[in-house]
Amino acid sequence: MESQPDMQVEELTAFTSSPHESYRYVISLKGEKVNIWLENRSSKKQWQTGFLSKEDYVTPANAFVDASAAEYISCFKQCLDCPLEEGKDAGRKLTLQRGGKFQLELCVKIRLLRSARNICYDFELQPIAVERIDILESKLKDQQEELQKLQAAIHANKNNVFLYAKSGGLVGSKLGWKEVNTECFALDDDKTSIVVLAPGLYVLGILVHHAPVVNDSSGSIVLEVNGTQLQRAATGSVSCYAKGARYATQSHTSTSLMCITPVKKNACFSVTCLGTSVVTNMASYMTLARIGA
Repeated sequence: MESQPDMQVEELTAFTSSPHESYRYVISLKGEKVNIWLENRSSKKQWQTGFLSKEDYVTPANAFVDASAAEYISCFKQCLDCPLEEGKDAGRKLTLQRGGKFQLELCVKIRLLRSARNICYDFELQPIAVERIDILESKLKDQQEELQKLQAAIHANKNNVFLYAKSGGLVGSKLGWKEVNTECFALDDDKTSIVVLAPGLYVLGILVHHAPVVNDSSGSIVLEVNGTQLQRAATGSVSCYAKGARYATQSHTSTSLMCITPVKKNACFSVTCLGTSVVTNMASYMTLARIGA
């Protein structure tokens, strides 16, 4: 059999014996020999098997005919990367031994017709001395990984289009809106319409605080797109009686509307208040969120 090229695989893992602890592992192949290195990411303690020949971990009970050391490494990686839940096709177990050693058991389930068999590999990991410079290097690596995750999350959020707009008073019968600081939305010249610059399918909602104006009147809150009614909610008055006489009383209330609608670029959304008075000491709101990228 031809000599296998040297290789190394590295990833993070965890164990059921300490599920809240995270470990970094490195499996190295050098000169047909395999070394498994393990580090506790919190304590920075490290262990390793030392470079093992195939005869050190392969027995008649777990041997794969003609499998190379690289193929065994692929099997070990599958065991270390799989979910912790039991009943899967691969698994792992880490047991603390005397002297600070660890017993590492890696198992893979082989299925043949209607039967299944667990094949396991056992390794003894010896503690190794860790220099301060090695600890600093490991901490730096952890920080770099967290930074990469943060950068990936920021990049993913760039595809999220969302606006939470706050009203700034009434302009005629329309709600005026405070400044919008985003590249995906803008205000029209009189600040009564929110202009969508990123087309797509949107969830749109408004919340308007208002009070009826005239007793027995019927008002409405209208959500419009490009001056055309999209949704409308009716409002009314509240009447009270005292000694047989009826009189009107204004009671602050709120109306909300919500819809899912396709939106074209430069579509203008506005809110018109008819037959009702907007509460001046409490803001109203419009929320727009694009669904998908």
